[in-house]
Amino acid sequence: MEEDTPDLVGDAAPEEKSPWTGSFGLGFTASKTATDTLGLNLNTAVSRQDTMSTWASSIKYVYNSDDKVVQDNFLVAQTDYSRILSLDSPWNWFANASYQFNQTETYRQRLKGFGGAGYFVSRTDDLSWNVRGGAGSTWDERGTKSGWTPRGLVSTVADWKIMDGVAFVGSASFEPAFEDFQNYLAVIEMKVNISLTMLDKLSMYFTLRDEYNSRPGNGDTYNQIWVTLGFAYGF
Repeated sequence: MEEDTPDLVGDAAPEEKSPWTGSFGLGFTASKTATDTLGLNLNTAVSRQDTMSTWASSIKYVYNSDDKVVQDNFLVAQTDYSRILSLDSPWNWFANASYQFNQTETYRQRLKGFGGAGYFVSRTDDLSWNVRGGAGSTWDERGTKSGWTPRGLVSTVADWKIMDGVAFVGSASFEPAFEDFQNYLAVIEMKVNISLTMLDKLSMYFTLRDEYNSRPGNGDTYNQIWVTLGFAYGF
């Protein structure tokens, strides 16, 4: 009597997609700070996403010089964690932190930490849009607001898959000091990523970061803008 042999091929489980993604990028930067300059940028990012939470971290570095004088030496490291209250809830809580080093600005080093609640205007495969409110504090090494400054936070974060191979990620934040709402920081970041189908895991990116400080230090600028263009490898 012959025994039935199970169909191993048909019973094979599909490979699970890793919750982790990452990238490393290199490109050119155009900066508008005290002067308009061109330079180089490096960036790396890693994220983990599951059905309940998202954790994303990144490091960006920009260097520009003109006639051997440093015009831009800027680094920002950021991390953000967000978790929904339940699978069918539009509400979430979040916590984030960042570190900045800026050789050409008076504050030199800056730390930020915030937490609070958010609401998903959209949470689909194509568009994730979260509006947030919270509180925290910033610390400046030097400048007009050296030391710790308690602040409020109003922000929004969006991740939009525009079409196959084209994605947009953006954020905007407004961070007023509790003791004086006219003393505020504002940051806008946008990134467009275009996959290059002829080269696996390679993409071209365009980013913009705009920082506004309503109380800049002596000799500093109110507004700093960095525009980058480059190529990234995903892993």
